Amino acid sequence: MSRAMSALARLAKVRQDMAMAQARRIAAEFAKARDLNEQIVQFADEYGNAAMEHGKQGISVAALNDTLAFRARLLSGAREQELANAQLFRQLQDANKRAFAAKMKSEGLQKALARRKAQARHHAEASEWREIEDGLSHRK
Repeated sequence: MSRAMSALARLAKVRQDMAMAQARRIAAEFAKARDLNEQIVQFADEYGNAAMEHGKQGISVAALNDTLAFRARLLSGAREQELANAQLFRQLQDANKRAFAAKMKSEGLQKALARRKAQARHHAEASEWREIEDGLSHRK
């Protein structure tokens, strides 16, 4: 029984490690996507501000409209990416839940295994003491 429980505990630990690794991968992917999206929004803002400055200096209306249209496309793409990031964030939350559940299962099995080992040790010590007491009682 103890070998089976030990094998289950090892398997749970492997599953925990896999779930945690997946959660870390998704977290890194989410952080990278979020940072990239923030950079795009920041670039679009800077691009728009630069266009307005150039507009004050006298560029053509058509060039200003083209510049602002490009900025609008950048912001539109950033909004679409935010929707994808929201899905990625949900995946991250699910992965974190799975990793936490795997951790709890692994820890529970480790504690149960430790209790079994302690009980077996206690039983072995009690048996040894009975043998010693029996040996002493036979000497008398």
